[in-house]
Amino acid sequence: MRILTYCDVEVGDIGRRLGTPEYSYYFVLESFHEALTKFAEVRRIHSSGEANAAWVESRARREDCMLLSFAPPNKTLQGVQCPTIPVFAWEYPNLPVTTDEESWRDDPRHDWPMVLLNCRAAITLSTHTKRAVRDSLGDAYPIEAVPTPLWEKFGLMRRRGVLAPDREAVDVCLNTQLVDSRLLGLSAEGLMTDHPDDGTPVNPLVDAILPAVPAAAQDGWLAALSGRPKNSEVVDASSRIGNFPVGAGWDIPPLYDVSTRLSGVVYTAVLTPSDGRKNWEDIITAFGWAFRDVEDATLVLKLGGPDRVKHHHQMLMLMSKLSPMKCRIVALHGYLDEADYHQLIGASTYYVNASLCEGLCMPLLEFLCCGVPAIAPDHTSMADYISPDFTFVVDSTPNLPTVWPHGDHQVYKTSRHQINWHSLMLAYRQSYLVAKSDVAAYTTMSESAMAAMQAYCATDAISKQLHQFLAARLHDFSIEEDRMDWTALAS
Repeated sequence: MRILTYCDVEVGDIGRRLGTPEYSYYFVLESFHEALTKFAEVRRIHSSGEANAAWVESRARREDCMLLSFAPPNKTLQGVQCPTIPVFAWEYPNLPVTTDEESWRDDPRHDWPMVLLNCRAAITLSTHTKRAVRDSLGDAYPIEAVPTPLWEKFGLMRRRGVLAPDREAVDVCLNTQLVDSRLLGLSAEGLMTDHPDDGTPVNPLVDAILPAVPAAAQDGWLAALSGRPKNSEVVDASSRIGNFPVGAGWDIPPLYDVSTRLSGVVYTAVLTPSDGRKNWEDIITAFGWAFRDVEDATLVLKLGGPDRVKHHHQMLMLMSKLSPMKCRIVALHGYLDEADYHQLIGASTYYVNASLCEGLCMPLLEFLCCGVPAIAPDHTSMADYISPDFTFVVDSTPNLPTVWPHGDHQVYKTSRHQINWHSLMLAYRQSYLVAKSDVAAYTTMSESAMAAMQAYCATDAISKQLHQFLAARLHDFSIEEDRMDWTALAS
């Protein structure tokens, strides 16, 4: 069997497309590669022409061949001769159709049910998405919910064993743009401006309305970087020596190697702020309120997306409104290579998710695979793997009307969940008490997380599931082709 795989994101695009829609499909494809190679010859293709050439070659060799397109249905590779199966995540309870949005009317790719019918089968990354497809196309439609195989990827991380929550401070050296709340001089008065009111409407997107003097002292922060490269070569993190973090006002420090000490109970969230589904406002405000009088609680925000300055300004405003607070918030802007990402996982006590809906949440799965317990809701795709055994479950309410994330943003056509902010705030406090006063309970949660992830997303089991489903689809496709051949002969 030959399996062609496709994703419109290439390895060289990751840094540039970080945080953009569909960029994570590259990592999903990479995670599936080993599971597929256990039963098939796998070849990555980059265009429909390349796929068609491989299909013709396979036919000449009388070899079974199909294409797995790691993309949502509206971006599934078109004009392909060989059988194509979309592999996708979807966080909403229903599927888009062309009549939902004015800009979609002339583009049949936005009719997801029709695209999926034309493909004749699909693979989703959660039972939530599978249910949405079945609700639209019926229970007879061939579709399989397959977890993303991540367990083996973090074997080296797990060898360190379960980290004690009351461990000593961890020093990390990362190549990133780091903003530290304790170097900002936060004050609610810093949001005030002395510009006179001239009666014109205020545009909240215009940076000119911000005060000319930032809420933080930034004297000499550029001078502190003199002689240091802005983008260092990737080297072993253990041998890297970085600068200390510097203060930042309305400007973000440049990209460079920076060392910082993460101490106490460390909460980590990986997200793109411009993706409103990630609900980063609640993550920040609930943390700031829960630990406003606690010095040894730290929230690390690993942030992606192209609008870094805008996100930085939003974060400054949120933190300024929460000030004074004794807890610490650290923002890491941009892409972290694998070594730096592993440092971040190793320094974390908990992972935090407060999403309004999720199609997968790969970072949450990755942290759980490493034995890092979580704070998270158990809705949408997370219902497949979140458990109170290793999660402080955040309450949420379903069926809140919303718009399509890739539409015109004019009409409510679907729904999401509403996070209970108070439940999130209490989860912060409860998890802190466990980490500080009940090491045995924390260790049990960590071990439970790893056991659950091994059962959920280990490669061998997923490989068998894929093989069985794809073999059945190849059988279906061959029967359909035989029928088409007989029809052609009869005519």
